[in-house]
Amino acid sequence: MNEQNMFNKNERTALVSLLIEMVNADHEVVFEELIQTNHINTRFGITSDDFVTGKALDPIYALYIVKNMTDDQKRLIAQLLVEVIDADGIDSDEEISLLNFICDATGLTPLFP
Repeated sequence: MNEQNMFNKNERTALVSLLIEMVNADHEVVFEELIQTNHINTRFGITSDDFVTGKALDPIYALYIVKNMTDDQKRLIAQLLVEVIDADGIDSDEEISLLNFICDATGLTPLFP
């Protein structure tokens, strides 16, 4: 399946919401994380409207949306979040905790127990 067709509009907005949460998890937004997030947005066809909606979306509701996705979609979102974590070369405890929380809340096994 084409990456730009992996997620519907609601799923794309949930992805944006979680990407923003991850970028802010360690309270240090760095250039490399923004570049990675922009790359993900381009890869998955996230429009400016998707971004604005995702930015305003309650992260708890975003988790609800992700929880109802397929396991393949959930794993992909977890992988994308790891890409953001790795972007600056520093895996903070806050980022790992958030990733594990997202995995647990959406039915995936935490990646870093």
